[in-house]
Amino acid sequence: MTNQEVAKLLRNVAAAYKLKNEAKYRFQTIAYERAADSVEHSTIETKDLWEDGKLRSLPGVGSSIADHLDELFKTGKVTYFDKLLQGLPQSIYPLLSIPGFGPKKAYKLVTVLKLNNPITVINDLEEAAQGRKIAKIEGFGEKSQVDIIEAIRAYKKGQKKENRMNLPRAWQIANELINYLKLCPASIKIDPLGSLRRQVATIGERSC
Repeated sequence: MTNQEVAKLLRNVAAAYKLKNEAKYRFQTIAYERAADSVEHSTIETKDLWEDGKLRSLPGVGSSIADHLDELFKTGKVTYFDKLLQGLPQSIYPLLSIPGFGPKKAYKLVTVLKLNNPITVINDLEEAAQGRKIAKIEGFGEKSQVDIIEAIRAYKKGQKKENRMNLPRAWQIANELINYLKLCPASIKIDPLGSLRRQVATIGERSC
């Protein structure tokens, strides 16, 4: 899993805590949101840190979250997370990637509009907004409806701008950078990281 995928999972856990009992799980929510931010902004892949036994070097990743990430990288899932996420519509979570969407807003929209498919929920919500269905929901209105349409369009535009390159091209750029850095007398060891280190088919994040 990439840092983006791990961060998204941690944010989903924080959202589940907030929806189930925001007051009771306040500290857990804060902890998982902080860990998600730390993972997302790390220049080193979390999986690489795990392989090196250095997960807890990430700010905000304490022993409990580190144990869950250990299970994630070993098995591909976390039993505790699966139980926590149960009982909540899975279509909530894709909406959390859209600017301006929090767990409660996403939950109300998917439940009132009966948007149950996590794969199509963003398009389904956009269609509902264009059909003027959101303005009728209590707590929303015309302005919220327009804001949601604009937020979804901005999100989709950002998704299209995500640039990825094939592995050979990424290696060429990385080698050029590594050779340049080696000219510095202070350089000791320089290695590629992340997707490049694992030699996946396409590279999309910082990997050196």
